[in-house]
Amino acid sequence: MAGDRRLMVDILSSALQLEAAPGIVLHVQRFRPTTPCAPILLVHGLVEDGRIFYSQSGKGLAPWLAQLGYDVFVPDLRGRGQSTPSLQPGMQITQQQLITEDMPALFDLIEREYPGKPFFAATHSWGGVWLASALIRQPHYLPRIAGMVHFGCKRVIYQRSLRKRIMIDLLWGKVAGLLGRIKGFIPARSLGAGSADESCALHRDNLAWMNGGEWRDLEDGFDYALALDALHWPPGLYLAGKHDLYLGHVDDVKAFARELGNHDAQIVLLEKGTGCSRDYGHNDMLTHANARDDHFPLVRSWLLQHSN
Repeated sequence: MAGDRRLMVDILSSALQLEAAPGIVLHVQRFRPTTPCAPILLVHGLVEDGRIFYSQSGKGLAPWLAQLGYDVFVPDLRGRGQSTPSLQPGMQITQQQLITEDMPALFDLIEREYPGKPFFAATHSWGGVWLASALIRQPHYLPRIAGMVHFGCKRVIYQRSLRKRIMIDLLWGKVAGLLGRIKGFIPARSLGAGSADESCALHRDNLAWMNGGEWRDLEDGFDYALALDALHWPPGLYLAGKHDLYLGHVDDVKAFARELGNHDAQIVLLEKGTGCSRDYGHNDMLTHANARDDHFPLVRSWLLQHSN
């Protein structure tokens, strides 16, 4: 553990180093109150790292939850943020590695800190797919999950708008793929597509599922949809932004909730005039200053409702 610093009198931010696989060390930023009520794991999505949940000045969902008493764990998944090694040209990171190595290592970290106790998870965008896939593939962790909060999460983009065809089909699918073959990685930051670059393998895996492919592992054929049928899924809160037109459109968020099967699912559209000061988009539902007053309190109420 290193890099401790005080955000408030009662909150300590510290950096953990977690080995997920031989030679793979995940950076986990922890926001811990003096007397935590429950742990919560926050999982970022594609082309980003854990900083989607917190700022250098101590703002964001992670420190906000810590101020409420939650012990918050925010990882940078492999190849991004402060995790090591950093993404290099030709370095291949696959969804299977994140699902079968990174996520279980994080579950085990919380188990060591809170043996036998339930914990919550919150995700953004494609992080919801990674978290769900990890729990389907390793269902012995499921009884530990008290509930999940998903911000703009979908597995398949069903929208057929012009914006989607330009931003996803053309820029993310074709242009990013071409640059990936030239550079050896997807230069998402240069393209303005995110705050972290991506592995070409992860880009391939994402496109296969996001464009409507079966929920099946591309490496060993594991059928997530079939395995899911036998599981009892935890309750979930699904938040979608009114101004999120293709990355987390409310209809695609609903489809993701349905795909997870029959469970306690609450879907909320973040739009102006219904408790929100603005129509939220894909990232600003986490990063905008008004979020802590608009819908973060809803998250708090939902967590309290599902606490033991």
